[in-house]
Amino acid sequence: MSRRERRNEREAPTLLILMPSADGYGSDRALVAALDAIVERFDVTIVFAADGPLRTEAARSGATVVMSPDWALRRRFFTPRGIVPALARVGRTVLLVRRLDRQHQFDLVYANTVANAMLPFVHLATKAPVVVHVREVPRTSGRLNSVFFGLVDRVAASLICNSTSTAAFVERSVGAELDGDPRVVVVHDGVEPGEVAEPGPNSAPLEIVCVGRIHPQKGQGVMIEALRLATLAGHDWRLHVRGDALPEHQWLADELRLKVAEAGLAGRVVWHGYEADTTALYRGMHVAVVPSTWPEGFSLVAAEAQAAGLPVVATGPGGPSDIIEEGVTGRIVPFGDPAAFVGALAELEDAELRRSWGAAARSRATELFSTERYAAGLVGVLESLVQRTAGSSADGSGAPLGS
Repeated sequence: MSRRERRNEREAPTLLILMPSADGYGSDRALVAALDAIVERFDVTIVFAADGPLRTEAARSGATVVMSPDWALRRRFFTPRGIVPALARVGRTVLLVRRLDRQHQFDLVYANTVANAMLPFVHLATKAPVVVHVREVPRTSGRLNSVFFGLVDRVAASLICNSTSTAAFVERSVGAELDGDPRVVVVHDGVEPGEVAEPGPNSAPLEIVCVGRIHPQKGQGVMIEALRLATLAGHDWRLHVRGDALPEHQWLADELRLKVAEAGLAGRVVWHGYEADTTALYRGMHVAVVPSTWPEGFSLVAAEAQAAGLPVVATGPGGPSDIIEEGVTGRIVPFGDPAAFVGALAELEDAELRRSWGAAARSRATELFSTERYAAGLVGVLESLVQRTAGSSADGSGAPLGS
């Protein structure tokens, strides 16, 4: 049965999801939040390029789960020793997807992130229209961004951006081609409100949590320097670092631990590693920080912490600017400025201010960044594209929407 015949018989449209990662960070957690809603409306096949906690979640949802060689877009692949093996893995995955397409006749392909080496080659495997979810702002030159997002533009029938900041970045990268283009849609990621995190005692120390993979762009070093400055100024704070490092960034994890030891902060920094239970991340905390040194596409951590009833101090402008209401639920501070974090966090030593901002933060997150709202927005974009493609086939045009 062809794609068109299946749609005419009102069978569930078939959706291929390309997942470069399954480790439970950022874009992975965002997909988990919408997966049940997607599976309700689509016959879903997920191709993972790596194993991890999300693979189990995906299988539990009822999606068909397939493993393939690693095709996540990583810097180490763009080296003389890395490029050939990387292309070989992509080639094997193209053949895998082609076989899957013959079996399932995909109506739509959804790429959960642009950190995806399959994107330039996906139409070698299937002619189904592609939706690309843009969740990150790459730290590359303007020229490279224009080339890369020009390629994404040619591949994608629709571009979902996770914040107004990400959408503006995409438009700047590609120029007038995307200016006002209805294919560019903002769908904020969603989080489960869950229970309000029980805060630590109002007495010192101020318990600060920094959640995120240890990575040069995540700014854990900035936060450690802020803690050093605050300690010298007489503040009693404790920093909880939650996250681990990829093998290529283990040097940074080692360097941060050495910096903590040399600054005499060993008793003021707690290294927790990775934690899948998001409720546990914020329990007993007073405030969450997002010290990224480059604009966050969205910042699931900022939304999660607010949903848990914590005020948030994050760098910006960027995705957190959509999430945090300045002076009401938290603060936006400049990139790479430890002193600015000291000032903002010193303000939050006031327990009553923390309570007020935390309550406002939870209310805002529940209203604007719920999983239901996110899932409905994402499914709406996917279903709309399937319908538009069906209409294009019916009127005989057959023109790919991304052309």
